[in-house]
Amino acid sequence: MKLSPLILFVTCSLFALSVQAELKAAYINSVLLLQKAPQALAATDALKKEFQSRDQALRELEQKVQSMAANLQRDAAIMSDDQKKKMEAEIRENLRKLQFDKKSLEEDVAQRRNQEIQKLRTTISGVIKQYAQDKGYDLVFTEGVAFAADKVDITDEILEQLSK
Repeated sequence: MKLSPLILFVTCSLFALSVQAELKAAYINSVLLLQKAPQALAATDALKKEFQSRDQALRELEQKVQSMAANLQRDAAIMSDDQKKKMEAEIRENLRKLQFDKKSLEEDVAQRRNQEIQKLRTTISGVIKQYAQDKGYDLVFTEGVAFAADKVDITDEILEQLSK
């Protein structure tokens, strides 16, 4: 059975039209979302409050060590060898404590920040998914996009949804 070229052309054209459904896509600037989302700002404030007292204690210890070092330098000429050694040992011990406490604080802050970012990403992902379904988007890109026209950038709309 031989198909005429006209029938073959019409069949292929109809098939191509049905496959060529309109794809609705959008782009979101994920970095901007993580910076400006109300939940991100609230998490940043909460982290500052959570670690404020430890940070203040570190600053006070640092000032104490600086003051002790200045006193040692100023009074070294009139101090006995035992007094100097005792003061130097106390300064070294406080410096070790300061370094340990700083490192501990940095690790704790990083861990809590990662926890908050993970919670925020989960929230943002849910909002994006719901928004895309509600608006009929087939694809929503976030990273690895070389160019996105302003008309497909829905970052502001997602920020608005996050504010609700």
